Amino acid sequence: MEDQFLRFKKQREIGEVISDTFKFLRENYRLLFLVIFKIAGPALLVLILSAGYYMYVTLGSFDWLRSLETTPQSTTGFNIGGILIAAFLMLVSLVVYFSLLYGAVLNFIKSYIENNGEVNENEVRLGAKNDFWKLLGAGFLTGIMIFFGLLVCFFPGIYLMVPLSLVFAILVFDRMEVFDSISHSFSLIKNNWWVTFATLLVMWLLVYIAGIIFSIPAIVYSLIKAFSVAEEASMVNPAEIFDWVYILLNLISTVAQYLLYTVTVISTAFIYFNLNEQKNFTGTFETIENLGKQE
Repeated sequence: MEDQFLRFKKQREIGEVISDTFKFLRENYRLLFLVIFKIAGPALLVLILSAGYYMYVTLGSFDWLRSLETTPQSTTGFNIGGILIAAFLMLVSLVVYFSLLYGAVLNFIKSYIENNGEVNENEVRLGAKNDFWKLLGAGFLTGIMIFFGLLVCFFPGIYLMVPLSLVFAILVFDRMEVFDSISHSFSLIKNNWWVTFATLLVMWLLVYIAGIIFSIPAIVYSLIKAFSVAEEASMVNPAEIFDWVYILLNLISTVAQYLLYTVTVISTAFIYFNLNEQKNFTGTFETIENLGKQE
């Protein structure tokens, strides 16, 4: 494995970050996804169940809306409480899942670096466990910052997304606290915002396109169902289109999309080490020290 060891601690151009991200994933995907399922799998399951419940109660409201056509005075059946509960469960489980995903992937990379291409699964599991609460707090805090940035004016939110995307890598690799990590992310990104934004944008677009591919079965099924229902009735009932088959296909595509985000996490690690190397030359100094030891 050592002859195939992929160095993280070095400077890279945009193309190298993208190519090395997929190279690392291609060479380690079996063990990486096994670790992800072990660490973040339960949270992913809760997330999928809450998403399925949200779709269920939302589609139930379509039947209620349709009933108003015949009984306008009816005021029962609209499960607003269920929708709010499902949305809340989705939000919480989403943040928990991404905290565990970042913990699993970044600690996987950390073990890979420290063991020269070999990954100690116990180290990864312990690291993800120790980092969970900090990653969870960072997830909520950065999410709030970006939300208000987008709310006040769209462009400040976009600006904040770039440095804040590095916070999780700083937490894991530099062992900093949440607020220190946020502060350090802005210092790392200084004079490199545009190139980092371009790199992240390319990775986001690639992940988005891949996610669309997994959504095609659900889209095709809903279109076929819509045409068949339209032929039988003058008015299409959405609840008849988005049945349990559509929900199942949509959940499968959702799982794939959440797992695809692993690509983005890996790329943020490469971006972090690239910027850190430009500022601190950590990898260069380590290489020099290793050469001295070999002599």
